[in-house]
Amino acid sequence: ERFGLPLDRPIRELSRGNRQKVGIVQAFMHRPEVLILDEPTSGLDPLMEEVFRACVEERRAAGTTVLLSSHILAEVEALGDRVTIIRAGRAVESGTLADLRHLTRTSIVAETARPPAGLEALSGVHDLHVQGDRARFDVDTSHLDEALRRLSQFGVRSLTSRPPTLEELFLRHYGDDLDGASADGAA
Repeated sequence: ERFGLPLDRPIRELSRGNRQKVGIVQAFMHRPEVLILDEPTSGLDPLMEEVFRACVEERRAAGTTVLLSSHILAEVEALGDRVTIIRAGRAVESGTLADLRHLTRTSIVAETARPPAGLEALSGVHDLHVQGDRARFDVDTSHLDEALRRLSQFGVRSLTSRPPTLEELFLRHYGDDLDGASADGAA
């Protein structure tokens, strides 16, 4: 009922999205201890994706272990307690999102009372752009505290700090594939 499946037609006559719903219902209906889902929301509309997420949360709360394989990184980020990034059949990173975020950079945008100076000399600061009283940069998570201390010396008026997304963590491992594809496309 939650997925609104049309029960009056054979499966072969259903749309791709409705066939996907049948598979999801089959996975959830017998209350397994371990649920393995591969690209489960492929073909679902956004409303059905939300129903799916609610079902996953209910099963997790009931003690079910859910293994989710998906290229929809926002979905993985929303549902995952632990994440494993796989490249060429091998696990290259594994841990909680918080653990994995500590391995990369935080994005900072700050407006200060006086023009911030000396940020370029700090360890771990990357892609620094200073324009007047505004600074935008990425900082290695291990150097975040030092960067914030330096910014505070200039009177912080506003500060936005954004941890890396799962997509950014993923691209860290696959970025060279994109560089190669760009070079091939240009050739």
